[in-house]
Amino acid sequence: MKKILTIVIAFLLGYSHLSAQQDAEYSMYMFNGLYLNPAYAGSQDVISTTALYRHQWVGIEGAPRSGSVAIHSPFRRDQYAIGGVFSFDKLGLDQTYSFYLDYAYRLRFKKGLRLSFGIQAGGQYYKNNLTEASLNTSDLSFANNRSLFLPNVGFGVYLYNKKFYIGASAPHVLNMSLGEGWSNAADRTTVARLYNHYLITAGVVIGKEEAIVKFKPSTLIKVVKGAPISMDVTASFLFVNRFWLGASYRLGIGKNSNKKMVSRGNRIVGLTEFKITPQFRIGYAYDYEFDVSKGYQKGTHEVMLGYEFGFDKTRFVTPRYVTYF
Repeated sequence: MKKILTIVIAFLLGYSHLSAQQDAEYSMYMFNGLYLNPAYAGSQDVISTTALYRHQWVGIEGAPRSGSVAIHSPFRRDQYAIGGVFSFDKLGLDQTYSFYLDYAYRLRFKKGLRLSFGIQAGGQYYKNNLTEASLNTSDLSFANNRSLFLPNVGFGVYLYNKKFYIGASAPHVLNMSLGEGWSNAADRTTVARLYNHYLITAGVVIGKEEAIVKFKPSTLIKVVKGAPISMDVTASFLFVNRFWLGASYRLGIGKNSNKKMVSRGNRIVGLTEFKITPQFRIGYAYDYEFDVSKGYQKGTHEVMLGYEFGFDKTRFVTPRYVTYF
C-alpha cells in the first residue's frame, strides 16, 4: 500500500494539472530568512550560515524530505550584501534541487533602522525517478526518468532593526512550464508549471534589553495560485538572550468543491533554538497535524544549525549587540 501511495503522489505531481505550494515549507522560517527573501542578505552584519533539514510525515514511505543551506554577508562597504541558497526537496519519486545567488542593496536610517532591496537569480533542477517505481504490470510511462532545469529570478524588500522586521518577497517570478521544453506557463498545453509564491514576513521582540525574558511574536503568510492561503502565527520567548522556546499555529484557508471558504491543513508546531556559543546555535521543531493523515504518520521533524564567522568578539559582550533574527 505504501508503494502504491508513493507512485500515486509522484504521478499527481509530475503529470496532473495540480496547483499547490511547490516550495518546501519550514517551521523555523524565522531563522531561515534568506530562503524566503533575498533582501535578508547581510542583515546579521557578519558572515552567517544556516542549514535546515525537514522530514515530513514520518512513517509514510516516499513522504517529503527537504533541506536548505544558506550563507550571506555584507561587503566591507556594508551598503551592499551578497548571499547564496542551496536547497533540495524529495517527494516520492520526484526530486528538486535549486541554487540561487542573492544580492542586497541596503539603506541606513536613524536608530539602527535599515531598508534592504534584494534580487536573486538561479534555477531549479527537477527529476522524476520513474524507473524506481515498483509496478505489478508493465507501464511505458515509467520506462524512463525525466529531468528539466528551469532558470528563474526573484526579488524582495526587507525593513528591519534590532527589535523588529517586516518583509515581502516573490522568490521566483517566471512561471516556467514543467512540461517538455521551455514553454511559458501561459501555454495551456502543458500539464504542470511553476507558480509564483508571494510571501510576507513580520516579527518583533518585546522587552527591555536587560530583561531576563523577552517575547517574540512573528508571522509568515504565503499566497500561491490554486493553493490555500497559508499563515503561520508564532509566539516564542527568549530567555537570557540565549534560549528560544515557542509554538506556532499554521492555518490554511481555501475553497472547497462548493466554492465555500474552509480551513485546511491546520497544524501546531513546537520549536526551540539554543545558542551554544555566541557563534553557534541549534534548533528543533516538531509539527503535529490535525487532518486525516495524522493516523498514518508520526509527525514532522525539523532541525537547524547556524554559525557566524568573522565577527568582532566585542560584538557579543553587551546585550545591545544581541541578534534576535
